[in-house]
Amino acid sequence: MSVSWVFRACMLFMLMLSSWGAVSAADVSGTYEPGEVIIQYNDIGSGTAVVSVASSLNAQIGAETKLTEEILGVKGLQVVKVPDSMSVPEAVEYYKSNEYVAYAEPNYITYLPNPTDDSGITEENLDIADVPMNFPNDPGFSLQWGLYSNNTTNVSTGRSDIHAPEAWNVSTGSSDVIVAVIDSGVDYNHEDLAENCLSGYDFVNSDTDPMDDNGHGTHCAGILGAVTNNNLGIAGVSWNSKILPVKVFDAAGTSNTVLEIQGILYASEMGADIISCSWGTYYNSEILKEVIDNTPALFVCSSGNDGYDTDKIPHYPSGYDSPHVISVGASDESNLKAWFSNYGVTTVDLMAPGVSIYSTTPGSYGFEDGTSMAVPFVAGTAALIKSEKPANEPVQIKNLLMSTVDKKYWLNQSCVSGGRLNAYNALSQVLPLQADFSANPASGTIPLNVQFTDHSTGEPTKWHWSFGDGYESTTQNPVHLYMKPGRYSITLTVSNEGLSSVAEKENYIHVKPPYQPVKAFPDGTGGNYPTPTDPDDDGLFEDINGNGWLEYDDTKLLFNQILFAMKEEPIGQFDFDGSGFIGFGDVVKLYQMV
Repeated sequence: MSVSWVFRACMLFMLMLSSWGAVSAADVSGTYEPGEVIIQYNDIGSGTAVVSVASSLNAQIGAETKLTEEILGVKGLQVVKVPDSMSVPEAVEYYKSNEYVAYAEPNYITYLPNPTDDSGITEENLDIADVPMNFPNDPGFSLQWGLYSNNTTNVSTGRSDIHAPEAWNVSTGSSDVIVAVIDSGVDYNHEDLAENCLSGYDFVNSDTDPMDDNGHGTHCAGILGAVTNNNLGIAGVSWNSKILPVKVFDAAGTSNTVLEIQGILYASEMGADIISCSWGTYYNSEILKEVIDNTPALFVCSSGNDGYDTDKIPHYPSGYDSPHVISVGASDESNLKAWFSNYGVTTVDLMAPGVSIYSTTPGSYGFEDGTSMAVPFVAGTAALIKSEKPANEPVQIKNLLMSTVDKKYWLNQSCVSGGRLNAYNALSQVLPLQADFSANPASGTIPLNVQFTDHSTGEPTKWHWSFGDGYESTTQNPVHLYMKPGRYSITLTVSNEGLSSVAEKENYIHVKPPYQPVKAFPDGTGGNYPTPTDPDDDGLFEDINGNGWLEYDDTKLLFNQILFAMKEEPIGQFDFDGSGFIGFGDVVKLYQMV
């Protein structure tokens, strides 16, 4: 969604026609492919039944099947070509009126305007400050203010970039992570992209050559994952993730719902972890949303470039309420919302750099503006997170990205998170630094001396223990003495270069009283009373007769044992209060223990 005044004017006209409400493509000419209708049939038992119903419906109006579910890859989905004698809106209503049809809609057209080219900046204008960060050696990095804004102040002081050099100290990405760029294709032969590009597909021309003949997709791909630290060109957010080129826009920057669906299904089939969608429309496709909802990838989508409040004027697919769709607006070098960026307190999730962004173009490099450019900053950061935490689900990655933004009060009315992407903040939460520990013994009677052993990973340099009884330690492997009975929760916090990880084990240490007042006694008839048990593991014997539950007979039996023992055993065994004789105090102590 790059800036285009022509597109803005067209959209404004269409929105005025709909009284600034949700636009209905059926009411605006030129917003859908002529004569094409997409139909999603309900699950009516078998493919044969669907074919039968579809054939009957098509025959009644003289429609021809253009694409079947076998080609589209979605059960019950078809695209038909209706005769010239029937308008698309009439055909949509015809199909929707049938009880076996779940959805019917036009094949909406999506436009991909050419990005703005700001050629007034040259590589000699900026310089890299010598700071202790992980800087790549790519010569064009000095122009990539979105990665690093040439500001050497502390991370917390308000730089407008995503803090990439700090993030790269944590991770530079993994080749196991695949990011699909669903766009106008990618120049997979580009000197700064070839090494990271996978073989993709061109759905516009139905072949295996997704070469970019528009330029938009190549620019987005470079921001996301250009080959980095190769003394060439630019740096990508994720140095090592793989780019899957999926071409659904033609050279003029035009696509439609069917192409987009095919591209998404292909990306899913090829194992894409993240799907980068730097495009959108103001027409709501129910079928497209269903396909997105059923795809197990994180969808990073542009919010649009028309300066609209998308809470009032919805934009798609960024506006779908799918849990794994993240909507991205554009910010500028002053940490402000870009003048062209759509915004929405409930519909735009976060901001990312999108003004004067330097990246790859087919065979070269250049500057472009748009929420299109903001999307790959977020998608690349998501790839870094996925590299460190492969098991993280899309929703987890989305929540992490949104909860670690650089919050700016002036962005509170622009997006859900109220802030701009900060890759370092997000990566610091998924470091390999993980606190872990053990204790030996973890249970016993007082006085209990416990050896704690640190098992943390990630080479921590500092330790902070909380033993649950008010005492603490900063030793790596401390020994702690417990003098009171109870169950104690232990917390270990480890840190390294300002990053930290916490491990807590609830009720981990069990300290028992020193009393074990009873044992098996002869019952006077040649046998023994049952061995006492401790059913709640608190060091006290409650089930004296060992029958598995507590009852009056347990107390009765215990006192019988005492009476027997007073005749047969040394008095000290039952001198619980230490008075030197058996008395009322001992009975009270014994009763408390029972």
